[in-house]
Amino acid sequence: MEPGQGTVTFGSWIRRPENVNLAVLGRSSKKKGPAAPSALEIFSFDPETTSLSTSPQVTYVFEETDGELVTIAVHPSGDDFVCSSTKGGCKLFELHGQETNLKLLAKELPPLQDVGPQTCMAFSVDGSRFATGGVDGRLRILEWPSLRIILDEPKAHKSVRDMDFSLDSEFLASTSTDGSARIWKAEDGSPVVSLTRNTNEKIELCRFSKDGTKPFLFCAVQKGDKAVTAVYDISTWNKIGFKRLLKKPASIMSISLDGKYLALGSKDGDVCVAEVKKMEVSHLSKRLHLGTCITSLEFCPSQRVVLTTSDEWGAVVTKLNVPADWKEWQIYLLLVGLFLASAVAFYLFFQKSDSFWNVPLRRDQPGRQFEILDPQYSEDAFGPVDITHDRHRKLLSSEAWGGGAPNSLNGMRLDYSKAFLGNHPQPCLCKASGAKNSSDLRLRVAVKAVPSSPSSAEMSGADAEEEEEKSEIYSHNMTEAMGAVLTYRHELGMNYNFIRPDLIVGSCLQTPEDVDKLRKIGVKTIFCLQQDPDLEYFGVDISAIRDYATACGDIQHLRARIRDFDGFDVRKRIPAVVSKLYKAINRNGGVTYIHCTAGLGRAPAVAMAYMFWFQGYKLSDARDLLLSKRSCFPNLDAIKSATADIVSLRKKLVTLKWKDDKCCTVEISGLDIGWGQRIPLELDEEQGFWILKRELLEGRYEYKYIVDGEWTINKHELFTTPNKDDHVNNYVQVLDDDTDSANAALRKSLTGDDPDLTREERLKISRFLEALPEDEE
Repeated sequence: MEPGQGTVTFGSWIRRPENVNLAVLGRSSKKKGPAAPSALEIFSFDPETTSLSTSPQVTYVFEETDGELVTIAVHPSGDDFVCSSTKGGCKLFELHGQETNLKLLAKELPPLQDVGPQTCMAFSVDGSRFATGGVDGRLRILEWPSLRIILDEPKAHKSVRDMDFSLDSEFLASTSTDGSARIWKAEDGSPVVSLTRNTNEKIELCRFSKDGTKPFLFCAVQKGDKAVTAVYDISTWNKIGFKRLLKKPASIMSISLDGKYLALGSKDGDVCVAEVKKMEVSHLSKRLHLGTCITSLEFCPSQRVVLTTSDEWGAVVTKLNVPADWKEWQIYLLLVGLFLASAVAFYLFFQKSDSFWNVPLRRDQPGRQFEILDPQYSEDAFGPVDITHDRHRKLLSSEAWGGGAPNSLNGMRLDYSKAFLGNHPQPCLCKASGAKNSSDLRLRVAVKAVPSSPSSAEMSGADAEEEEEKSEIYSHNMTEAMGAVLTYRHELGMNYNFIRPDLIVGSCLQTPEDVDKLRKIGVKTIFCLQQDPDLEYFGVDISAIRDYATACGDIQHLRARIRDFDGFDVRKRIPAVVSKLYKAINRNGGVTYIHCTAGLGRAPAVAMAYMFWFQGYKLSDARDLLLSKRSCFPNLDAIKSATADIVSLRKKLVTLKWKDDKCCTVEISGLDIGWGQRIPLELDEEQGFWILKRELLEGRYEYKYIVDGEWTINKHELFTTPNKDDHVNNYVQVLDDDTDSANAALRKSLTGDDPDLTREERLKISRFLEALPEDEE
């Protein structure tokens, strides 16, 4: 549509299947006389000519009682959009058919039928939330398409000016005509923060970054008589800088779907487009709408084209003079060219180089002899390797962890280099191929590896072989202990995933250089859950990593140890660990990196507990978010039990006895200390029993006696049926004496299938955790 062909209130793109783009325009009745109603018109878009069709594909005419059109929001699917008018509230439109046979079906929206004019509306990026802001300052967030009201805040602002959802659909930013701006959680509508500003600043427009790597919020700010674009870090919500792009008051702001470009439209018809990476203007169209305020500005979903509208000059489609993006076939062509060039270079090098294969020989120099490995070493270097070889004997020795332990239902403690196959520690006699390729392994948990330390390809053959072998043993023990097929390849380097813009879960750092990799993505706190044996097994120099982080000055390395493969230790330790994490996040801000060894068990569990206790998530929602970002296996039961432990804060004294039969030592393993630890019993000569008295939180605990070094059960106490490995353990069930009490009901609720916390329970948990002293590192 050419400028001057009609008055257009707003315009927006509609993305259809097969990359077809349509444009929906809202025509105002202001210049058509009082009898002419408002209308919606949908036009097709021709990318070759960069123009809209001369006539609309479909038109919907409003009733005169609906008044003037105000704004529109298009669902990401392109099938629905919502339109607001001055008198008729909001209407839902469903788009059916193909480009040449389109149909519009109008429906009422009961929650928004008579809400008055809405100055701005927006769908979340994932299409699950819909937000509206009115002239009256009322802000609403609705679940889509159920229209369940999540937030209905009548006094959110003086009058809502602009709004936008973050890329992960977690936050909603809204601005007011009085210059203030607030951030809301899209999930439950809870307020997060009001953006800071100086007394002479008015925050007018807002758009979240959309490239997935830089968690920023861009705001158009009026500083006195100067117009600037400010940038806020959404992990801390602090302003990190500003730049003058448009250099005049902005009326509208937009960001491209791929996040590469930011556009501003002025109140006198100018449009500027800036490259986000450099924050430099790449395109400027002066007086595009000839002195008229631009009312809408939107990037085409698949072309470097913008659609702008104004009351005076209608809709204008503008092709941007920015560098063209690489197309897929161009990338493939470049790769093929590089491959051919490499092949030619290799051929020439092979034929001509004196320093390659054809080494010139002196007349008296014999041909080069190749050394044949001694047969006693060739089996170990290239053939099957028994992991009970001398170089593994130290790792396999029973003294490494003070003896072995049987399998357990409430948490198994496994040494990385051995499997507990019976009542006593037994060596694992499996064979491992010395040159096994990772593709030969059963990879059931996929993690994106970000290499940050020497890979097996860069190591010597023996080192690479040993690294891969250690990873296989670790993965095997992890699978056995956690009940899920899990794989970790330490030799591939550090790997991680963003769970939230301010929270990362990943595997362990391996070298000081990994600290720099995390600093580059905004990490301010490295939170390590590993114990010393975890680090020693893979040869990680934690002191060097911590010293380097300290020297950097802008990142803190903290440790809060949890035993690996031990569900009960997770339950017992996680309150103190999350307390320390919470205090560190409040102190340091920025992005937090939580890691254990593989980042598949302990670290995800701590992240989930933090989200559950401090960030308002239901446990199931925290789990779903976590698993959507990273394949892992956190211990849900441990988190549930820990939650109930904090809320109820009740323990019972339990007494365990072993009849004295002239033995020298009696110990217990398992219980609440895990299978890698032991508690000595005290001999009461008068009673003739070895006795242990211990306060335990509610729950079921398995344990085993170790009498003069022999693992056994007490047949006079409760014992389990044989498990899958034919092991039998003693157990004790600690319960509230009054099963009908409120405390018992609360514990049952918090350890159920889908626990949630009331506001009072969250407050109790936060106060309890804030009061905990930080443990020593």
